[in-house]
Amino acid sequence: MATVAGGQTDRHAGARTRRGFSLESEAFGAFPYSLFVLDGDGRVVCRNDEATRLIESLGLAEAKLTCCSLLGCRVPETVLEAACVTELALGRDAPLPEIRVDIRSPAGADAMWVTAAAIGGEGKRVVLQLRPGVAGDRRRRTSPHWMAGPRLRIRALGPTSVESVEGPIGGAWLDQRAGQLLKYLVAERRRAVAVDEIGENIWPGADYAVGTSVRYYIHALRRRLEPQRGSREPSAFILVRSGTYRLALDHVDVDADDFEAHVSAGLAIAATSPQAAAAELERGLAIYRGEFLAELPYAEWALAERHRLHDLACLGLRRLADIRLELRVLDGAARALERLATLQPFDEDVHRRLMELDILRGRRSDAVRRYTALRSRLRRTFGQEPNFTLADLAHPRL
Repeated sequence: MATVAGGQTDRHAGARTRRGFSLESEAFGAFPYSLFVLDGDGRVVCRNDEATRLIESLGLAEAKLTCCSLLGCRVPETVLEAACVTELALGRDAPLPEIRVDIRSPAGADAMWVTAAAIGGEGKRVVLQLRPGVAGDRRRRTSPHWMAGPRLRIRALGPTSVESVEGPIGGAWLDQRAGQLLKYLVAERRRAVAVDEIGENIWPGADYAVGTSVRYYIHALRRRLEPQRGSREPSAFILVRSGTYRLALDHVDVDADDFEAHVSAGLAIAATSPQAAAAELERGLAIYRGEFLAELPYAEWALAERHRLHDLACLGLRRLADIRLELRVLDGAARALERLATLQPFDEDVHRRLMELDILRGRRSDAVRRYTALRSRLRRTFGQEPNFTLADLAHPRL
């Protein structure tokens, strides 16, 4: 039997039964997958028995349940981040393509295949179907990019990871040749690179067939990133032109670019809007999870970009610490200086400022511990003493 959100029998369903539609009502109630009827604002007005069981298993409140609270519409970094299922269904003349959505539950992520369609003649209501899937399943029933075009997210700050709107694209391949090729394209993402250049940088000393190898691994990479792409379809993520390759940045998001955009914006307004600048700097620095392509510390082709982003992170942390000190947010300044000290382990000025801040906050033991560690590091590496003593910290320069 169909029920409304509050748990009572839908009067409309009862009326249909009295008019001879008991079979349809019974079929709706006993349908093996979850069915919801939504109003024009996405609120659940009717559901079948399986939908009721789903709501209970997810621990959701029945009152005022909507498609957005159920599916996570407009939640960043999800397949539905750009839209609401109800709005999409009401705006189409045909059912929505089936997509996989991960729904949070007390037991973890529950994967659901979701589709919806407008009903009621004037398109004022929507029927929504959910059927169980497998979390992490990347198989698709339709194009995963039907809402906003193909998207690929690459996290290159710290350990590299790749994901599409369908979910993570991980595995051992990231450390193999196809993965190395992707990382090289990420490092050179602002320009097109020739086949020979790719081969000479990634696999120096290779034989004369390096061009063939690069083309083969480009093909293998495309298969990894777009497993359902037709053999004659152009890649949405890797552009080819006149023997060169590059990432299609219109469809590929790299975390290093987001980091750079926020930190650069914060630095630009630091002198005029320190509060807003601090917010931008913190937003960007939160993205900096580690060194660029951290798993390839000796790859010469990654060094220039790694050093550039490292220097930008240091500049952002230094300016954030200055702003926090100016605003007398001492704990925030200390956190920024601690991160900066980690990135610049031999910069005595940074370490001295952090120790002075420790003393200012009444944490003399922390200052002594930091001084001892710095002194040991400098002795071991350079055979030198710090250019200041613990006694000097009694006269802070903050």
